[in-house]
Amino acid sequence: MVSFRTHTDAFAEANAQVLGVSVDSFAAVGEFQEKLGLEFPLLSDFPKNQAGHDYGIFNDDFGFHNRATFVIDPEGVVRGVHTEPRDFESHAPFALDVLRELNGE
Repeated sequence: MVSFRTHTDAFAEANAQVLGVSVDSFAAVGEFQEKLGLEFPLLSDFPKNQAGHDYGIFNDDFGFHNRATFVIDPEGVVRGVHTEPRDFESHAPFALDVLRELNGE
């Protein structure tokens, strides 16, 4: 999440809306968003984890989403997926690369 916060201006320049999704409750998500100083919405997928199931990233064995980044165009088409579980810092640059390609840069 911090990597996305660091690149806030680049996402704004790309005319992109960043959204985070967590398995945590609404209250916990709000506290986490405030603690990290996130300037984008952090949404709760609690209690059914429907978004995680719909996007195929919910890990039933551990009860949380696998770390993933989806770039979705204005028509709702998924244009890029990044599922690196350990290199948290790689997600925002991946999304920006996809956005630049979509914007013809």
